[in-house]
Amino acid sequence: MNPLPILARVWVGLRARLQAPRWRILSGVSLLLVALLIASFVVLRLRQPATAAGAPSVACPASAATLSMAPPGVTLPVKIPAGEPRVVATVNGYPLCAVGLELRVEGILANYQQSLKQLQSGQLPPGALPPSVLATLKETPNQVRHDALTRMIQERLLLQQGRRLGLTASLSAARAMARQQLRIYRAMPASSPARASFAAYLRANHLTEQTFLTNPGILQGCVDILTIAAMRQRIINGSAPGASPTNDVSAYEQHLWQTGDVRVYLPAQLGW
Repeated sequence: MNPLPILARVWVGLRARLQAPRWRILSGVSLLLVALLIASFVVLRLRQPATAAGAPSVACPASAATLSMAPPGVTLPVKIPAGEPRVVATVNGYPLCAVGLELRVEGILANYQQSLKQLQSGQLPPGALPPSVLATLKETPNQVRHDALTRMIQERLLLQQGRRLGLTASLSAARAMARQQLRIYRAMPASSPARASFAAYLRANHLTEQTFLTNPGILQGCVDILTIAAMRQRIINGSAPGASPTNDVSAYEQHLWQTGDVRVYLPAQLGW
């Protein structure tokens, strides 16, 4: 069972992004986990020194997801490439950390590899994927790393702007999202890889189906996801008739990037 159609109905503001070819591939069996990976869980401090000149020496907020959860194909602890600083970027002073970036990179690459295997084994019919998507599946780690960091920066910019505009989702909405996610999980066939992945996530984080619905980190992650979705929907609602909502969101993200204080410390040899 592909959870994408259900999730697209839940997160209306993310619909345009999720329906793009690249995001259909990323959905795969671990779409539920990808949503959690971008959530802001419990703030922890990582005390490893920065390994590149110019990177700020600041506390690095991480998440329980970053430290203890991984989608299929990802090994923990996640490997940080030589020369990558502890803080890979700051967004208006908020640090984005290497461990979160590399967890995304490994998860995306694992999904790409799984999709390629499905093509090679005949699970996906010939011609099921357009050439542009096939090219995406064959991206190098550095290409994936660049795109992943770009998305992390854009998400943080939208989250910050959404908070400034009073679009922060309510706790009740976050609880409803968690309940919907659990309903999706329960509706999956017992043999579904996505169901197995979600069950593994619960075990790895010492959660049950009930504590999943009340965990502060899970709920904060849902608040952030819904706030980003609300910010995207606000942009789309302001689009001119006939305009491309996706292009308008991209233009708004670019505006926030240009007018904000975004600093990237990822070395060029690692993708930037």
